[in-house]
Amino acid sequence: MDLQQAEANLKQFSAHYDYDTGYIIQLLHDSPGAYETFAAAQAMPNYSQALPLDAFFVAKITVMKTEDCGPCANLSLKMGVEKGLDRQFLKDIVQNPAALPQPLKDVHDHVVAVIRNDDQDADRMERIRQHYGVEAFAELAVVIVGCRIYPTLKRAMGMDAYCEVLNLDF
Repeated sequence: MDLQQAEANLKQFSAHYDYDTGYIIQLLHDSPGAYETFAAAQAMPNYSQALPLDAFFVAKITVMKTEDCGPCANLSLKMGVEKGLDRQFLKDIVQNPAALPQPLKDVHDHVVAVIRNDDQDADRMERIRQHYGVEAFAELAVVIVGCRIYPTLKRAMGMDAYCEVLNLDF
């Protein structure tokens, strides 16, 4: 692995999204092997073949909001805008998820239940499977797990003190 290239890529990502990748760069410097392991998992929060874009971003943004990671939530909002999602839709995910159409509300509520380790609603999970398909439901699980690695890594490295308020003026 080329450490300089990896750091340059992280800095480019940081500049493009105005997102602090310092915790990932610190990991790279502290343990290149640990960074490589982490980097191998970075495809997880971005994998979506069967899961539609709107449901995918409901999941990503809801994970970051529920994990109380403002910088990560803001990053997900910016990525949603970059993918062409309606800004009001993105605001609704954050401010008014009850206003989402039922299938997307189900995705939101499922994500929250998973993160909070609440009792799972079998009917809701079945509705998600029926609406999006079993492959999309599996992808949703991977997106939830994958998105959680960022705020968890920040906390585990003691670098989570850099909170920021969600910015809905994107």
